[in-house]
Amino acid sequence: MRELQSRWKRVSLNEVRALSDVISNTLPIILFISFGFLIQRKEILKKSTIIDIKKIVMNISLPAVLFITFINMDFKKEYYLIILCIILLMTILYFTGAILNLFKRIHNPLNPFMSTGFSFGLLGVPLYGTVFGVDNLGKISVIGVGHELYMWFIFFTLLKIKFNNDKFTASTIIEMIKSPLIIGVVLGILLNITGFKGFIHEVGILKGIFTTIQYMANIATPLILIIVGYDLKINKKYLRGSIRIVILRIMVVFIIGYAFKFLVLDALIKDDKLFDYAYFTFLILPPPFSTPIFMDKYNAHEYRDLANNVTVLDTIICIIVYVIFVALL
Repeated sequence: MRELQSRWKRVSLNEVRALSDVISNTLPIILFISFGFLIQRKEILKKSTIIDIKKIVMNISLPAVLFITFINMDFKKEYYLIILCIILLMTILYFTGAILNLFKRIHNPLNPFMSTGFSFGLLGVPLYGTVFGVDNLGKISVIGVGHELYMWFIFFTLLKIKFNNDKFTASTIIEMIKSPLIIGVVLGILLNITGFKGFIHEVGILKGIFTTIQYMANIATPLILIIVGYDLKINKKYLRGSIRIVILRIMVVFIIGYAFKFLVLDALIKDDKLFDYAYFTFLILPPPFSTPIFMDKYNAHEYRDLANNVTVLDTIICIIVYVIFVALL
């Protein structure tokens, strides 16, 4: 009897500790997003200020995160294949969305663009990093490399051609290469594989620069989550259409995504739970927050508002599902 009581106490204590871990890991996400939403509701900051903060995140903090992640990553041969596989997956998702448009009842010009692409930098990195630790960001970042290459070289080019009636030119390639995110990733990888990262920690000036970059990376997660909370606004006019697109997106992403994982990715990465968690985190992410911004730039205002609704709804679903997912873990 005493032994049973002792076991019960140990189980109860483990459950309390597990619950405490869940709360400690997810509470910062919820609080920062709530803080951003409160800033929007109380009009503490203007929209123009948030746009400027986004520029800091996208051009400085997030590239710093990716640079630090890739310079410290333990590169494996299969990672290069994973990058190519993710680009292939993104392309398959796009064409699946295009095929859905053959059915009149669900036809929408946004379907191909809402069936692919994820808010990797602005939501995937902080979600995964907050729960599983910054040291494990390499697991999701290797997925992110293929994703970012696809987004900047293929997705936004197709978006521009569709809604701005533009053509693919050399200037498009130059514009993508100049992206701070791509530069951060490429520099991190180059310094890693050439072994130069060890030299950085030995030279005073370089070490100081590296520390500065680390500081810039540290502010990325709170700023990003505050921005996410600030942007949580739904336009009721497009609610019905956006719900339909969100349902289609979730179905396409999870059916195609996990079929692709079982058939392709599992042959490259075996028995790696952190990678499995990273892949799940990646698939539940909403469409890129930048998509409505680009559509506004191309004067597709009606589709911009619909895309923004889809992104907001999917973001809410993502956060709820992720909290449940972490609780189950």
